[in-house]
Amino acid sequence: MKNIHYIILISLLFGCKEKYISPYTSPATGYLVVEGNINNGQDSTVITLSRSGDLNDRSIHLEQGAIVKVESEDNTFFTLAESSIGHYTKDALSLNINKKYRINIITKDNKQYVSDFVEVNSNPSIDAINWKIENQGVQFYVNTQDPTGKSKYYQWDFSETFEFHSPYKSYLKVNESLVNGSRFYKLAYRDSLNYSYDTSMFKCWKTEPSTNIILGSSASLSQDKIELPLHYIYPNSWKLSVYYSIKVKQYSLSKSAYEFLERMKKNTEGTGSVFDAQPSELNSNIHNINDSKEPVIGYINICNIQSKRIFIKNNELKDWNTSISSCYLKEVQNNSESINFNAGGLTPTDVAKSFTSILSFYVAPPTCVDCKLRGTSSRPSFWPEK
Repeated sequence: MKNIHYIILISLLFGCKEKYISPYTSPATGYLVVEGNINNGQDSTVITLSRSGDLNDRSIHLEQGAIVKVESEDNTFFTLAESSIGHYTKDALSLNINKKYRINIITKDNKQYVSDFVEVNSNPSIDAINWKIENQGVQFYVNTQDPTGKSKYYQWDFSETFEFHSPYKSYLKVNESLVNGSRFYKLAYRDSLNYSYDTSMFKCWKTEPSTNIILGSSASLSQDKIELPLHYIYPNSWKLSVYYSIKVKQYSLSKSAYEFLERMKKNTEGTGSVFDAQPSELNSNIHNINDSKEPVIGYINICNIQSKRIFIKNNELKDWNTSISSCYLKEVQNNSESINFNAGGLTPTDVAKSFTSILSFYVAPPTCVDCKLRGTSSRPSFWPEK
């Protein structure tokens, strides 16, 4: 579920074709938002609790200090620990597929919310994650099938991780000193013994999660077999400049969970104009046990989460130009006055002219030299050694 904090008031009211300014205001504490899937498998179960805001509030208000349990209809339960603010986690649940389960939440203000008991869905493995060049960009597809024909309703999300390099290497640095109230600048090598660049500024990684609700159903097909577009990377994106990975997670949904997410998708992604589908009411399977009229946003589903990861090297793509238009080099004279007036806010890269000493050097915008301004220099644990 994505963007649910921003559409709560729209979702609770039926829209019309004309622009509508709602007189309705949500309670001061907002409505409870429950995100996550109960995982019957090796992956952890993570339930995120937060509170909705009004239509102008773009922040996320995480709900901390709650007691969160996964309960069976035979009264056994598993307690989730608050691993970080608003995130409640339990490792590797092994649930009985012949029993039904629900979520039980007691918030710090002593309100209790429970979901309906739901079945544990089976979830086939992901057959393949494929990609091909389309419109000069890269289009990913997900393929799955269930020979038993039991699944039929699916959701996917993904995280993409990519290695990227700074356009310019940094061999130099400027040292600043204060003498009698005046600032002086002196150029120095980053490595005074070896002419080498700062590798921590050159090679980095960045991970981004998916932001859209991705759904698919084989209910109207003769076979429980699906291939659908998953994600598109635009031409010459820096994500594919060196090495790229996408990890896809697949969830098997109940029909009612699928319909809930389908309405959520329409409300969050298709309300940009009068020609789009209008906002519809969301029917959660989570309720306040003492106030059945209080809206709760979210839907509890149970399955074993399936995942698959693939990698793409830049040399697998043809003519993928990842130059950054905002990057440039500027030559600066190597004296304190010139550095002060011409290198402000820029990062030194390499020598431009030298004789017995450095006469001038190049500078560039910081984001073109220090990759840590756009990612992290810590290599992910799953990243291949090259």
